[in-house]
Amino acid sequence: MKLRPLLLAALFALLTSGTAAAADTAGIVKRLHGTVTLQRGGQPLPLAPGTAVQVGDRLVTGPDGAVGLTMADDTLLTAGPGSTLVISEFRFNSTTNEGNLLATLLKGTLNVVTGLIAKQTPQAVNVQTRNAVMGVRGTDFIVDARGDAP
Repeated sequence: MKLRPLLLAALFALLTSGTAAAADTAGIVKRLHGTVTLQRGGQPLPLAPGTAVQVGDRLVTGPDGAVGLTMADDTLLTAGPGSTLVISEFRFNSTTNEGNLLATLLKGTLNVVTGLIAKQTPQAVNVQTRNAVMGVRGTDFIVDARGDAP
């Protein structure tokens, strides 16, 4: 019987730690091709399909690279070769479909197919480049940002 409180405490710790990790996840890597790196907090991390992407993460594709992300609201982000993409802001409530997305494209190309946030509140989805911030008013678009990333 003394094991029961210990088992309950362990179960609670396991459940709450999974909730915290899920809350930090903005999306997941669905596919990648060629050279792609993920930088989190300035540190490179291994990248494979299924890798969780968080707010603040920087994805860098090489000249032969591309990466496709599916965000928690089903927005699809695809960065092409030679791109640097930062997930600057992401918040999503799956019950109300409210939230916001700010993707920063420092260089390269980005194809966006909007998801539930844009369907609920189109002005809550934005793509920023070094020269402009674009609000979403459609469902599928491409951004091309030329120049070197900082």
